[in-house]
Amino acid sequence: MRFQRSFGDWRRYRSEFGLTEVDEIDLHFGKRDRTRMSYAEAMAGTLNLVIAKLREAQLNGRSHVMIIHGQSTSRRGKTTARSQVRNFMRSKDATPLIDRKGCIQHDTVFLAKLRVPQTPP
Repeated sequence: MRFQRSFGDWRRYRSEFGLTEVDEIDLHFGKRDRTRMSYAEAMAGTLNLVIAKLREAQLNGRSHVMIIHGQSTSRRGKTTARSQVRNFMRSKDATPLIDRKGCIQHDTVFLAKLRVPQTPP
C-alpha cells in the first residue's frame, strides 16, 4: 500500500493533527564529528532513534509522529536520513507500529499514523 502524498507547508500538520514537540523527531543534528562516528553509524543511529520514538509514542497512546528529515540533497541511491526513514516505513518491521494508509509522505517530513498497540490475549 502506498502512503498518502502531500506537498506545501508541512508545518500545518502540527495544528491539523494536534502535534506537540513530543510528537516530533527532528533529524537535523548539524555537523557530525567524523572522528567519533562514521556516516554509516550515524545513519544506523538515526534509524534506531526513529524506531524507539515510534514505539514510545505508541505506548503513550499518541496518534501520530512527525519525522522531520529534510529534502534529499544527495544523488539517487545514496543513504540519507530521508532514505532511512522511507525505507523503514515501507518495511515489514514498521507494520506493528504504523497504519500505512494514514501515513503522509511529504518531501521534507514523514507523518506516521500509529497503530493502537495490540494487547496480549
